[in-house]
Amino acid sequence: MEIYMQKIGLIRDDSNPKNSNLNLDIDWFVEYTNTNQDKINFNIVLKSSGNFDLNFKVEGIILLDLFEEFVQEDVSQIIFHHACNVLMDMISITRDSVHILSKKEYSNLNGENTPNTLYN
Repeated sequence: MEIYMQKIGLIRDDSNPKNSNLNLDIDWFVEYTNTNQDKINFNIVLKSSGNFDLNFKVEGIILLDLFEEFVQEDVSQIIFHHACNVLMDMISITRDSVHILSKKEYSNLNGENTPNTLYN
């Protein structure tokens, strides 16, 4: 069995939680289509509310080997586990951060008004 995540979307709150520990209460569900074939489409949606609201969706496909059985409960847990890992990575890379650039790093950008601070 091969599982591919093809499209990933994240809608998150404008503000970031101020503590370093993030506790998410996540509701999730997986929808499957074409379950009688060797190529199964899936959508998983993770929603969180509380101190950090977000909606996260992954669209993908599952390719089954010849005569391989599709056990929905087991596959759903695998997809959920991997989607949670991707979600945590995306939260990490979209957090507020400030990067101070040295004059050497941004002098090649050919802009006189290039700021020396980038905000993410």
